[in-house]
Amino acid sequence: MAEFSLPTPYEPQKSPWIHDRGSRPARPRIDWREVVARFWGYGLGALFALLATVAMFELRDSWDNHREWLVSFIPFFAIAGLAFGYLMQRAKWEALAVPGAFALLTGIFTVSVFLGDIDGVSRDTRRIVAILGGIALGLTVVSAIVVLVWTEWRNPTKAPPPQL
Repeated sequence: MAEFSLPTPYEPQKSPWIHDRGSRPARPRIDWREVVARFWGYGLGALFALLATVAMFELRDSWDNHREWLVSFIPFFAIAGLAFGYLMQRAKWEALAVPGAFALLTGIFTVSVFLGDIDGVSRDTRRIVAILGGIALGLTVVSAIVVLVWTEWRNPTKAPPPQL
């Protein structure tokens, strides 16, 4: 029976080899290429979520009255970003066509608002483009989440076969 009153539990019926930390094997070496190959989609997904958040703040800045409730949508940007990255990693390019097209429209509108702010374009034009960009951003987020659910429903991820 283990002696739990000692600072380190010791079981006298087991050999001292079990308690010797020097006899343990070294942990396997980390192959960074394998780690990157396995998780690159999540990195791109986090980058997409960050870019969507930046686009939201840039588009929101062009409106006369700021809508502070838009900040509550950031978790959905994170979900949509990870959905993008995950579907890219699974090479589901056909499924990413619609959210990718909306993301391209969002990028075009966001850059247009930014450049319009620099060039001094009329306030009404920037407001209209910002509203279109906000709509495109919302459609991007919703379509990315819907496509992820649809893809996983029809073709779920399966565990690799066991290695014996």
